[in-house]
Amino acid sequence: MAGQVMPGGGTPAPAVDGAPDPAFAPGLAILKQITGTIESRVEGLQTDWRPNLQLLIGVKAVDGAKQTIGFVELTTLLPPTNTAGRPWSPVLQTNSFAWSNTNETPPVSHEATYISRLYPVRVRVFDEAGRKLKEGQTTLPWGLLTNGLADMCRLSLEFSVHKNRAATNGPAGAKSYKVKTDENTVHPQDLDKLAESLGGGFIWLMTLLQQIQIVPAVHDLWKKAHCAFRLPELKTMAISVVTGDFALSVEPRLDEVSPAGPTASEQYRLPVDLNSGSRNLTRAELVVGPASGAEILLGGIRSVRATHPLKPQQQFFVQVLTSGSVREAP
Repeated sequence: MAGQVMPGGGTPAPAVDGAPDPAFAPGLAILKQITGTIESRVEGLQTDWRPNLQLLIGVKAVDGAKQTIGFVELTTLLPPTNTAGRPWSPVLQTNSFAWSNTNETPPVSHEATYISRLYPVRVRVFDEAGRKLKEGQTTLPWGLLTNGLADMCRLSLEFSVHKNRAATNGPAGAKSYKVKTDENTVHPQDLDKLAESLGGGFIWLMTLLQQIQIVPAVHDLWKKAHCAFRLPELKTMAISVVTGDFALSVEPRLDEVSPAGPTASEQYRLPVDLNSGSRNLTRAELVVGPASGAEILLGGIRSVRATHPLKPQQQFFVQVLTSGSVREAP
């Protein structure tokens, strides 16, 4: 993935909502011919796992006037043969998420358990000219947590209407929400739903990142992402070398959730901070929506744009370009 210099320098303008970034167009045309992806837009959600579902993802790293383009292809695979002669079953991963609802008196503590099923997925990396660079395999989560990010955004946006708008205000953003004249506060049970979707969505997201990072084929891509990240404080890094304890926090800015464009259908902009203690490492904006078919591999994430907190001309952009299936994984 050789870098190229953009005419005039600087950071290019973002693509129109939902439209592929123009920088991906040449390579995308080539890759569609190579991979044989059949784009699918079937009515209704398709949530069952099956082999040969495929996502094609564009990756762009921008460091001032230098721009690097690459592509990642994710394809679900046939499960491995069980040597014991028993039906194959996916690996289960169990996580829990606890919270305390301070809107109740006294505060009530809750805990939810989430179970993810991990299925085999092939990962292939291509350069901007469509040449295959590397190939690997991992397992990615598939299941009920998949739509947690979209659910979290939808609930957050609805709750902000309850808190901040009167019934006479009418539509908010691209949608109209029903707000009762005597009810401009959020009920504790509604906050519990938001907390459950928050926990499910981000547990799923961290599982995805963990599984993808262990694939050697994508290591070079992760290195390109460094341009959008600020290093932790030297003291923190020194302590982590000694103790092996280095904590990062992913913090969604729920008050800033918004519809992703006036014509978007159930898609949302979700601002997120990645922090180390009090130090902000990067600010990211996710565009998320309900996931169907191959989109489940990324949990309904349509795009991610990470920006260096002190150097806005340094960005790392990831965008889903096609979602569909292949007749047989080549």
